[in-house]
Amino acid sequence: MKRYYYFILLGLVTLAGVWGFGVVNGTDQNDAGEGIMGKEMAYVKPASTSNFSSDSSKINEKAADLNGELVKLNAELEALEDEVEVVHEETQASYYHDKFNGKKTASGEVFSNKKYTAAHKTLPFGTKIRVTNLSNDEEVIVEVNDRGPFAKGRQLDLSKTAFMDLTHHRGHGILKVKIEVLPENYEEKRSEIEDEISLIAGIPDNLDLNEFSL
Repeated sequence: MKRYYYFILLGLVTLAGVWGFGVVNGTDQNDAGEGIMGKEMAYVKPASTSNFSSDSSKINEKAADLNGELVKLNAELEALEDEVEVVHEETQASYYHDKFNGKKTASGEVFSNKKYTAAHKTLPFGTKIRVTNLSNDEEVIVEVNDRGPFAKGRQLDLSKTAFMDLTHHRGHGILKVKIEVLPENYEEKRSEIEDEISLIAGIPDNLDLNEFSL
């Protein structure tokens, strides 16, 4: 859950930076005296102290509302994660050889090493699982569509695409992984919540926290 708290922290920092800029910018304009706006060259009188106080109050109220919404969304993410079931805290996973491409799996689907699928001995076909590489914390979500592996000590065979995602295309052989069963529509629900957080916080992908340091 650390990534969710970090995500929301970035949102709060961004909001604080934007609101702070707005207040400072408004103060600078007031200090400059009368301003000119529009093609008609209409003069705008500096804002009074009472107006500034009113605007600050509204900003604080909006900040509180948005902060409350972010906390609510974070709680929804936590509740969703609470539905995730760990089935193997630590086990071994391997991947399919390319010779299996085009062959039918135990579920009847045609196998492809380019898809995000996996074989497990007992989990129902269609189950979505999250697999975490315990050596680097990389994760992939795959769907169970086959049975296996049948080698002692292994609980999962991954498609090559999924396996290479976990190893940054540098791995081969066997991985130590954690396997978790995801609740129904997990990916869709998580995506919706994270989209709402992005909409509220307006966090750019390349946000640099140093830009907001004091």
